[in-house]
Amino acid sequence: MNKMSSRFVATVSQVNRRVALNFKKDTELAEIYVRGEISNFIHHYKSGHIYFTLKDSESALKCVMFSLEAEKLIFKPENGQVVIAGGRIGVYERDGVYQLYINTLELPETEEKPEENQFAAFLKLKEKLEKEKVFSNNRTLPPAPDKICLITAKDGAALQDMLAVFARRYPVLEVLLIPALVQGKGAPASLIKALKAANNTDADLIILARGGGSAEDLSAFNNEALAREIFMSGLPVVCAVGHETDFTIADFAADRRASTPTAAAELTTPDLSELPLILDNMLGDLRRKITRLLEKKKSKLEYLEKIIDALAPQKTFARGYAAVFDKDGRAVKSSENIEINDELNIRLANGELKVTVKEKL
Repeated sequence: MNKMSSRFVATVSQVNRRVALNFKKDTELAEIYVRGEISNFIHHYKSGHIYFTLKDSESALKCVMFSLEAEKLIFKPENGQVVIAGGRIGVYERDGVYQLYINTLELPETEEKPEENQFAAFLKLKEKLEKEKVFSNNRTLPPAPDKICLITAKDGAALQDMLAVFARRYPVLEVLLIPALVQGKGAPASLIKALKAANNTDADLIILARGGGSAEDLSAFNNEALAREIFMSGLPVVCAVGHETDFTIADFAADRRASTPTAAAELTTPDLSELPLILDNMLGDLRRKITRLLEKKKSKLEYLEKIIDALAPQKTFARGYAAVFDKDGRAVKSSENIEINDELNIRLANGELKVTVKEKL
């Protein structure tokens, strides 16, 4: 008999269902109270359900509170609050995720210690570094860099997203990758080491990046030592951590913040793919300017021609006037300079006359 044919192969749904049944059998998880800090809070306005993560210094727990229970709340939950959540642990079988299904949510009676509230610690550190001018970097980025140094996870989606943008927009760019940890306890030290290494290269700027994640995932970028290293960097630093709504201490210390790694790649490079369109526009503008200039010069020339034509001697002669010159060809402007018997030349509209002065009047 084939041993392979005798083994039981479960479907994903069967596995998740069995895990869910085991949770239901555990009476201690059927009614449990959990204390932690709220992060990633979402209020689904259409359904009325609320979703968030409860966290402490080491772990995180996904939570959901359905609209019937949420409507009974006497306070508005928000990120950074330390709460006590009561409910049951269950499995959301579709995604294979276990979470706390909350029936009650309350604020603890006693004031929490600063280390129990990561958001409060974030605000305290931000205020401290802001007073020390650690957030004062605002250097101009090179409009067309030759080399950019990327500090990110070598296997992360952030790296691939940035490389794709560079290839499309600015394929002449040289990219230098210095891989670093972007999550976990060792991440701040790894990022600091990478920043030091980047400053010993001939790159024009540094992009410090990682993809999205929970507040816990991004906590490495809220490190004080990392912020100071960014501030001391000899090269401009662009920080692109998480999504558009995520802000970290590293963002404030950098010269520029980009909402995503993709946005950082677009921020730091010109788009050469649009160059033929740009050149066409420039050529069109140049042609229009030359045309306007020529029209302006033509109008001025026509105006001057009219003035010259109006002042031309032939026009004056045609009206019956004449010009008088002495025998040396000098114009005669007054009879005082003419003597009796002087010979003069008179120029008419048609021909000339040679005369001798017989009398002065």
